[in-house]
Amino acid sequence: MTVIDELLERNAYLAATHEPLPNLPRLNLCVVTCPDPRVDPMAIFGLRPGDAAVVRVAAGRVSPIVMQQLAFLAATGSDYGQRPDGTELILMTHTNCGIVNFTGDDRRDALAGFLGCSTGELSSRAVTDPREAVRRDIAILAVSPQLPSELSVTGIVYDVQTGRTEVIERHSPLRQASQPTRSVPGTSMIPNGSGCYGPVPAPAPAPDIRRPGPLRPDVG
Repeated sequence: MTVIDELLERNAYLAATHEPLPNLPRLNLCVVTCPDPRVDPMAIFGLRPGDAAVVRVAAGRVSPIVMQQLAFLAATGSDYGQRPDGTELILMTHTNCGIVNFTGDDRRDALAGFLGCSTGELSSRAVTDPREAVRRDIAILAVSPQLPSELSVTGIVYDVQTGRTEVIERHSPLRQASQPTRSVPGTSMIPNGSGCYGPVPAPAPAPDIRRPGPLRPDVG
């Protein structure tokens, strides 16, 4: 039996008692984290299917693809009448992350391209420190015109050895409504409010972005 055969067998068993899930996450929650198999938000937080939307991206770092995914999910959520107030976004990095293997000269260009910055800006992205990394990424979100000020954002580091989480920083709301958006170091290729790549303009009105809908978790 192949892995695919086993997965299909599991699905057939689960589908026998399947009940449709709501279009919107029950906990008003979106989690951005790493695809590392040791880092499973369902297991870490005891989540159930339909509790949260989950965005998987290397190292759980804010990057152009993450900004695009959040905008896409938010637009989908808005179709179901969601509002940003009361919405929780978790940025979760983790210890012993393989992203540190990309800091060498032979991979720096690829790392910079992934993070949406120049190689000269890599030091400002704190690639080797998961705690400082989450602080830097929250700083990027806090000044981005793509995200609403009412959003609550919590930066968490997951320890793969102990299984425990540590809250590093929390912004609730993400920023004051009067706080202008601006460019921050290490974001030269992060999409700006117009959807283009380049420094984030300041100030710019934040769009009425909605809460993302749920993504179905993998069957474990």
